[in-house]
Amino acid sequence: MSDHADDPLERIERAIMQIGWLGQRRFMQLLAGARFDLTVPQYHTLLHLNHCNGECNMSDLARATHQSAASLTGVVDRLLEKQLVERGRPNGDRRQVVVTVTERGRTLLLSIKHAQRGEMRAALAHMQPHALHELQRLLDAVLAGMVRMAEQHEHSAAERT
Repeated sequence: MSDHADDPLERIERAIMQIGWLGQRRFMQLLAGARFDLTVPQYHTLLHLNHCNGECNMSDLARATHQSAASLTGVVDRLLEKQLVERGRPNGDRRQVVVTVTERGRTLLLSIKHAQRGEMRAALAHMQPHALHELQRLLDAVLAGMVRMAEQHEHSAAERT
């Protein structure tokens, strides 16, 4: 078995995987800390609501956040307890349930965004501005290639069905 430690593709692959893993782990720690006290599903639910002009019905919200209706009900219940969302019925329609993000929820999302930005700034503080621009350019190129591959995969999967 040969040593691939100096293979650039292997090193890039390993770095991308480590960045993804460490970033996800750190984000989960940030959310779960006393300052925010959120789970990842709670965060994604709140974030999606904010992107939907602050309001969404439960079935669309479940679909958009990839959660079952039962799981989403629990998530929304906990967000209600924290006063981050409100639940209601549009125009008195008892068949529909609409969830709305509160001002407190919007403020929390903004605080999370600022905390994330601060952590990224700290992680990259050792890099010079020109290196940051080059990193951004290279990451954009990697991302474009990955998006292209994902689209090709989805296209070929659709052709098989």
